Amino acid sequence: MKKLSLALGAVPASAEAAAAGLPATVNFYQWLVVEQLGLDAVWLPTAGAVLGLLVCLLLGLAYRARVVHLLASESRLAPSARFSLVSAVDAVLDFLHGLARDACGAKYFADFFPMLASFFLFILVCNLSGLVPGLPPATESMSTTVALGLIAFLIYNYAGLREHGWSYARQFFGPLLFIAPLFFVIEIFSHLSRPVSLSLRLMVNIFADHLLLNVFTGLTYVLVPAALLFFGLLVACLQSFVFTLLTSIYISMAVSHDH
Repeated sequence: MKKLSLALGAVPASAEAAAAGLPATVNFYQWLVVEQLGLDAVWLPTAGAVLGLLVCLLLGLAYRARVVHLLASESRLAPSARFSLVSAVDAVLDFLHGLARDACGAKYFADFFPMLASFFLFILVCNLSGLVPGLPPATESMSTTVALGLIAFLIYNYAGLREHGWSYARQFFGPLLFIAPLFFVIEIFSHLSRPVSLSLRLMVNIFADHLLLNVFTGLTYVLVPAALLFFGLLVACLQSFVFTLLTSIYISMAVSHDH
């Protein structure tokens, strides 16, 4: 456990890292809270919680600035001819709009597109923050990913209840009465496993990617970390897409009338 915490940068003392045979890594949150401010990190929010709140604030400010710009622009519907961060975000949102329409159907996609887009952008920005050495991504924290998984769980069940009413519960009992108890147990475990798999998949992949980046940055400094940064970029985008796609599939299954 000590070696693992050192590799993650949880212990900033280079002497302890050297004694453990590992390269010293930097955790900016730990450095600021413990070494500079002299505060006890045990009684403060975790780095994941703080970075998650900062990402929410950043996305909120970016959304507000974009809305103000569109309202003030005379050609608000005309896309920019030049590539920019705004055009890249617009392309991502257009892709997510198509994903929501295909997965949730024409009747529901407008209701759930904002939630799916929020999931994708929040997870993507959190994942990308881990590419900065010494900055732990919020999505490598179990509390963050479990919260996201629980929100997805509540949203798709809400969608099912809104569409089917209390008859939504019939899917938990199966088509025949004599197998209803067995079917109920199977369905309960199936639904409870969804937020667990969503949260664990995201956390483990980001944790492993950030751990490798920290370790090889301390060992080689330039060449290998540069390749791992590109790999980390792919992981960040892929995990954001997988989480959003699975959530949209769960919503589609909840509102479907085929079961």
